[in-house]
Amino acid sequence: MSMLKSAPVPYFTVDRNFKILNRSKLAMTTFAPVDNFLDVVDTFSKEKAKKYLRTEYIVKDDKEKSEKQLHTTLVEEKDYTMQKVELVLQTEQSPYALFECFIQWDEEVGHLVCIYQDERIKELTRMVHAHQKRLAHTDFELLQKKESLEASLKRIKQLSASFIKLSEKVALIPLFGDLDEQLVAENSKVLQDATYDGHYSIMLFDFSGIDELKPEGIHAFSSFMRSFDIMGVTCYIIGMKPSHTEMLKGNSFGNQIIYMNNLSDLVNIKHSVG
Repeated sequence: MSMLKSAPVPYFTVDRNFKILNRSKLAMTTFAPVDNFLDVVDTFSKEKAKKYLRTEYIVKDDKEKSEKQLHTTLVEEKDYTMQKVELVLQTEQSPYALFECFIQWDEEVGHLVCIYQDERIKELTRMVHAHQKRLAHTDFELLQKKESLEASLKRIKQLSASFIKLSEKVALIPLFGDLDEQLVAENSKVLQDATYDGHYSIMLFDFSGIDELKPEGIHAFSSFMRSFDIMGVTCYIIGMKPSHTEMLKGNSFGNQIIYMNNLSDLVNIKHSVG
């Protein structure tokens, strides 16, 4: 068995147009059996993938190298460059999952590795909260570290609500982590702007990745839903867990929200509005 086939991560070799030349066994089980890597890339990530995964250069002049590094995300070693970029990919288990993709070009062949990120986000969230507790009563030097960790948590929250186009009128927003006030606050404006700019009429909020519903998060999400109602957008919630129903006792997201129980209902909604 070749080293490529037995790679412990999804691994592809591709040409300059991202046609798949070969793939590891894990890539075969993680993604659909497509001929081109771009076919598993989400619509909103395709241009990003084309731009960054095709980038390649080797700079020997230090000054030129320093200037170009300001405008790229290349990871450089002694005599080669490796590009990395975060992309939303479609997997066999989930239609939308966050991956960090690394590619290194060997003339006309690209060696592409995809690292699943959703579990890492949850682990980073746990680590940030743990550090925040330890740094609650520190001196000024440690306070600076705390601020850096809070910036990391803000970035995590921003990654916890993706905006995914399903059709001309329907969009899906998968949520991850805890539904708290910060998650809503960090994503409200960008989601509202995307909905308004795209003229969407139906929004599907997927709660299958939500762990806990915080009381302040329920209140903030309810206000967030009212803003969509004012815009004339119909909101659906899918993927609710029994534990979520228990947490909602005595609280509500508002009467303007419609709940759906299964994926077939979601498909019917998508096709009915094109």
